[in-house]
Amino acid sequence: MANDRKLEILGYAAEHGPFSVTDLKDEFGFPHTTAHEYCRDLATAGLLHREQGKPAVYSPVDFDIHLSLEAISMAVTAESETIDYMLAEYDDGVIEEIVEIWERVETGDLTYREASATLDMVHADFLRLAAELDLFDR
Repeated sequence: MANDRKLEILGYAAEHGPFSVTDLKDEFGFPHTTAHEYCRDLATAGLLHREQGKPAVYSPVDFDIHLSLEAISMAVTAESETIDYMLAEYDDGVIEEIVEIWERVETGDLTYREASATLDMVHADFLRLAAELDLFDR
Protein backbone atom coordinates (compact mmCIF):
# COMPACT_ATOMS: atom_id res chain seq x y z
CA MET A 1 0.00 0.00 0.00
CA ALA A 2 1.90 3.01 -1.30
CA ASN A 3 -0.19 5.65 0.37
CA ASP A 4 0.70 6.51 3.97
CA ARG A 5 -2.68 8.17 4.38
CA LYS A 6 -4.37 4.82 3.88
CA LEU A 7 -2.21 3.40 6.63
CA GLU A 8 -3.29 6.27 8.86
CA ILE A 9 -6.92 5.41 8.11
CA LEU A 10 -6.34 1.77 9.03
CA GLY A 11 -4.68 2.86 12.28
CA TYR A 12 -7.60 5.16 13.02
CA ALA A 13 -10.07 2.34 12.33
CA ALA A 14 -8.16 -0.03 14.63
CA GLU A 15 -8.11 2.55 17.42
CA HIS A 16 -11.61 4.01 17.10
CA GLY A 17 -13.75 1.29 15.51
CA PRO A 18 -16.57 2.30 13.14
CA PHE A 19 -16.21 5.76 11.60
CA SER A 20 -17.57 7.96 8.83
CA VAL A 21 -15.70 9.85 6.13
CA THR A 22 -16.52 13.06 8.02
CA ASP A 23 -14.69 11.65 11.06
CA LEU A 24 -11.55 11.25 8.91
CA LYS A 25 -11.97 14.72 7.47
CA ASP A 26 -12.15 16.14 10.98
CA GLU A 27 -9.29 14.01 12.34
CA PHE A 28 -6.78 14.33 9.49
CA GLY A 29 -7.98 17.30 7.45
CA PHE A 30 -8.38 15.20 4.30
CA PRO A 31 -10.69 16.62 1.65
CA HIS A 32 -14.02 14.76 1.83
CA THR A 33 -13.67 13.28 -1.68
CA THR A 34 -10.13 12.08 -0.93
CA ALA A 35 -11.16 10.43 2.34
CA HIS A 36 -14.10 8.75 0.57
CA GLU A 37 -11.82 7.48 -2.22
CA TYR A 38 -9.30 6.07 0.27
CA CYS A 39 -12.03 4.31 2.26
CA ARG A 40 -13.53 2.86 -0.91
CA ASP A 41 -10.07 1.59 -1.96
CA LEU A 42 -9.49 0.02 1.46
CA ALA A 43 -12.93 -1.58 1.43
CA THR A 44 -12.30 -2.98 -2.06
CA ALA A 45 -9.00 -4.41 -0.80
CA GLY A 46 -10.88 -6.09 2.06
CA LEU A 47 -9.20 -4.02 4.78
CA LEU A 48 -12.32 -2.07 5.78
CA HIS A 49 -15.96 -3.10 5.87
CA ARG A 50 -18.54 -0.62 4.55
CA GLU A 51 -21.86 -0.62 6.35
CA GLN A 52 -24.92 0.06 4.20
CA GLY A 53 -26.65 3.38 4.69
CA LYS A 54 -25.98 7.07 4.50
CA PRO A 55 -23.65 8.39 5.53
CA ALA A 56 -21.44 5.39 4.89
CA VAL A 57 -19.85 3.93 8.00
CA TYR A 58 -16.62 1.95 7.75
CA SER A 59 -15.25 -0.50 10.29
CA PRO A 60 -11.94 -2.36 10.61
CA VAL A 61 -11.49 -5.89 9.33
CA ASP A 62 -9.15 -8.26 11.13
CA PHE A 63 -6.34 -9.54 8.92
CA ASP A 64 -2.87 -11.04 9.20
CA ILE A 65 0.21 -9.65 7.50
CA HIS A 66 2.87 -12.03 6.24
CA LEU A 67 6.11 -10.40 5.10
CA SER A 68 8.98 -11.99 3.32
CA LEU A 69 12.37 -10.60 2.41
CA GLU A 70 11.30 -10.85 -1.22
CA ALA A 71 8.23 -8.66 -0.58
CA ILE A 72 10.31 -6.08 1.27
CA SER A 73 12.90 -6.10 -1.51
CA MET A 74 10.18 -5.60 -4.13
CA ALA A 75 8.76 -2.62 -2.20
CA VAL A 76 12.17 -0.95 -1.93
CA THR A 77 12.80 -1.57 -5.63
CA ALA A 78 9.41 -0.12 -6.57
CA GLU A 79 10.13 3.06 -4.58
CA SER A 80 13.50 3.46 -6.30
CA GLU A 81 11.88 2.89 -9.69
CA THR A 82 9.28 5.59 -8.96
CA ILE A 83 11.96 8.22 -8.35
CA ASP A 84 13.95 7.07 -11.41
CA TYR A 85 10.80 7.24 -13.57
CA MET A 86 9.98 10.77 -12.39
CA LEU A 87 13.51 12.01 -13.07
CA ALA A 88 13.46 10.48 -16.56
CA GLU A 89 9.92 11.61 -17.38
CA TYR A 90 10.20 15.22 -16.20
CA ASP A 91 13.78 16.32 -15.47
CA ASP A 92 16.43 16.28 -12.78
CA GLY A 93 14.93 19.36 -11.11
CA VAL A 94 11.45 17.88 -10.58
CA ILE A 95 12.14 16.91 -6.97
CA GLU A 96 13.25 20.42 -6.02
CA GLU A 97 10.30 21.91 -7.93
CA ILE A 98 7.72 19.77 -6.16
CA VAL A 99 9.24 20.48 -2.74
CA GLU A 100 9.17 24.23 -3.46
CA ILE A 101 5.58 24.28 -4.74
CA TRP A 102 4.46 22.09 -1.84
CA GLU A 103 4.70 25.09 0.48
CA ARG A 104 1.99 26.79 -1.60
CA VAL A 105 -0.13 23.65 -1.35
CA GLU A 106 0.29 23.51 2.44
CA THR A 107 -0.73 27.15 2.84
CA GLY A 108 -3.79 26.60 0.66
CA ASP A 109 -2.62 28.85 -2.17
CA LEU A 110 -2.81 25.90 -4.59
CA THR A 111 -4.77 22.67 -4.72
CA TYR A 112 -2.98 19.45 -5.63
CA ARG A 113 -4.39 19.71 -9.15
CA GLU A 114 -3.30 23.33 -9.54
CA ALA A 115 0.19 22.48 -8.30
CA SER A 116 0.55 19.56 -10.71
CA ALA A 117 -0.68 21.75 -13.59
CA THR A 118 1.77 24.51 -12.61
CA LEU A 119 4.60 21.99 -12.85
CA ASP A 120 3.12 20.57 -16.07
CA MET A 121 2.97 17.12 -14.46
CA VAL A 122 0.41 14.38 -14.82
CA HIS A 123 -1.67 14.70 -11.65
CA ALA A 124 -1.20 11.06 -10.62
CA ASP A 125 2.57 11.43 -11.03
CA PHE A 126 2.54 14.56 -8.88
CA LEU A 127 0.69 12.75 -6.08
CA ARG A 128 2.86 9.65 -6.39
CA LEU A 129 6.08 11.64 -6.16
CA ALA A 130 4.72 13.70 -3.25
CA ALA A 131 3.94 10.45 -1.43
CA GLU A 132 7.41 9.03 -2.15
CA LEU A 133 8.97 12.22 -0.79
CA ASP A 134 6.75 11.99 2.33
CA LEU A 135 5.37 15.46 1.68
CA PHE A 136 1.91 14.49 2.93
CA ASP A 137 3.42 13.86 6.38
CA ARG A 138 5.11 17.24 6.82
